[in-house]
Amino acid sequence: MPGAPSPDFSHLDGGDEHQAMDIVQKVVAWYNTQIATAYRAPVPDENHIAELKAARQTATDDQARLESAGPEETARIVAAYAARLKEANPESES
Repeated sequence: MPGAPSPDFSHLDGGDEHQAMDIVQKVVAWYNTQIATAYRAPVPDENHIAELKAARQTATDDQARLESAGPEETARIVAAYAARLKEANPESES
């Protein structure tokens, strides 16, 4: 999201279920914070809020999928979030 600070989860690059649940939960919490901040703006940007809500829903769906995911699906979800986070925080790749 342009203009919004990005969470830094670069330290969570493993593939086990606990780390996967942790990273997705932190992303969901980050989106909750961003949504609350967007609502408190003097003139809330409804399009930006809708984008944040859609991204949060995707993260929530992924979190639910982790409960029954096998090792390959868990690894795929972790990889997807790691890629998102690296894209959002390219300076953390040192």
